[in-house]
Amino acid sequence: MRRTLTLPALFASVMGFAQPNSTGTELWITYMENLNLQFNGPPSFHLVISSDVSTVGEVQVPFTGFTFPFSVAALSDTVITLPTNIYYPQGDEAVFNFGVRVVANDPVNVYAYHDRPYFSEGAMALPYDRLGTDHLVLAHEDAGQGSPSEFVVLATADSTVIEVVPSVLTVSFRPPGVPYTVLLNAGQVFQQQAFGDLSGSRVRSLDPAKPVAVFAGARQAIVNCAGSADDHLFQQVEPLANWGRTFRIVPFSGRNGDEVRVLASADNTTITVTGQPSVVLDSGEVADLFVDVPLTITSSAPVAVGQFNDSQTCNVTTGDPCYLWVHPSDHEDQRAIWTARTGAGTPEHFVNIVANGEAGAPQVFLDGQDVGPQLQPMVGVAGVFWGQFTILPGEHLIESSKGFQAWAYGMGDYNSYAFPLGFGPSLITTGLDEAESVEARAGLLVAQGSPVDLAMLGLRPGEPFVVTDALGRTVMSAHAAPTWPVMLAPGTYTLRALRTGRGVRLVVH
Repeated sequence: MRRTLTLPALFASVMGFAQPNSTGTELWITYMENLNLQFNGPPSFHLVISSDVSTVGEVQVPFTGFTFPFSVAALSDTVITLPTNIYYPQGDEAVFNFGVRVVANDPVNVYAYHDRPYFSEGAMALPYDRLGTDHLVLAHEDAGQGSPSEFVVLATADSTVIEVVPSVLTVSFRPPGVPYTVLLNAGQVFQQQAFGDLSGSRVRSLDPAKPVAVFAGARQAIVNCAGSADDHLFQQVEPLANWGRTFRIVPFSGRNGDEVRVLASADNTTITVTGQPSVVLDSGEVADLFVDVPLTITSSAPVAVGQFNDSQTCNVTTGDPCYLWVHPSDHEDQRAIWTARTGAGTPEHFVNIVANGEAGAPQVFLDGQDVGPQLQPMVGVAGVFWGQFTILPGEHLIESSKGFQAWAYGMGDYNSYAFPLGFGPSLITTGLDEAESVEARAGLLVAQGSPVDLAMLGLRPGEPFVVTDALGRTVMSAHAAPTWPVMLAPGTYTLRALRTGRGVRLVVH
């Protein structure tokens, strides 16, 4: 039986959404095997948990009963270092007992980091409500043919029977196209490996009431650069029911271009790519594309899309292979909060943003600064704008009332990570405590660029606040410094402290 966390003296909110949502009160995470543990030292594992509201929760290892608590402040995140251990199976058809479950009183986003010198990677975890029972795997082979492609399956319920149909001969000599079954209990993980490409493998839970979490990639892989260095590839695979037909692709910053893989779910699927010839795929087939400019991919039936950085020797700068799961273009949000972790050798951090506009690019606030003027129109599609931004290590915040997609990634010397940022209908106003009224105050007349003393709202340094425009739309949120320079367009705004609900009207001229 699945257990819902209820912590004393706290209100556990229940939210139902009709559109796709990456936040949840229950999320399941596991990792995949990486380099032999005799080399490069052991990996370390971290979870970045973010929330629009202040909340608390637990990180659990359900199979053993191990738990430890966490808390997250509103419009912030917390970085959890998992206890020193190995969090993945080792070997083909290995079963591992230490899958991780995150539960919280309010919806959270979870990003999982695997940190290791030369072999880092990251992934966004899906909430329980986004899990499913039928998957086609999008993975990657090693161009050097020395390391296996792989995927893992994490059970969320006891007595889960999974059916696996590998697409190629596996390490344990399972023939392609022949199904077999594995029995797992809640928190157990099964790993499949093959020296060919496991993309197109089918993974099903035979009980529709027992969804599973599937992650895929490669133990370590050379990408498009034979004889170069390899890196770990690791992303969560969405179930077939969550795939889409339109995708926006923005290349990784500073590279020569990326490999983009498109996996079809149905026979006779036509793949159309801006500026490239169309391709027709059958179910389980993969098209390998080269992308060096921002573009759009559309398909006649649902597909999955992955973006891969090349090995460092084939690029103009540092950064080894990484795997980015690209969500369909309708998977947008108005706010994303995450921490860029330098980890074990990824000191350069970036974020790609795609946003919707009309006559021009919309306002998009990255860490409180409007980067909308830096966005460029995407060729071949009206009203879509893109940008690549270099960011510092640490916590970051993107907001836009028009909605956006974003992807975080980091590079280092023969090292990299990448993961998509969250999506969902959690409007940017949900960071406010609506139960507390805003104090009515006389408007402050403020010249653009002049400082406002935030102490008048009772804000202490580091506390979150939000600014809304005359229509009630959030235009930015940030954490308090002793004074705040008002870099807003002329108009009327409300500045509100999240902890107390106190607010003041600003008239900027």
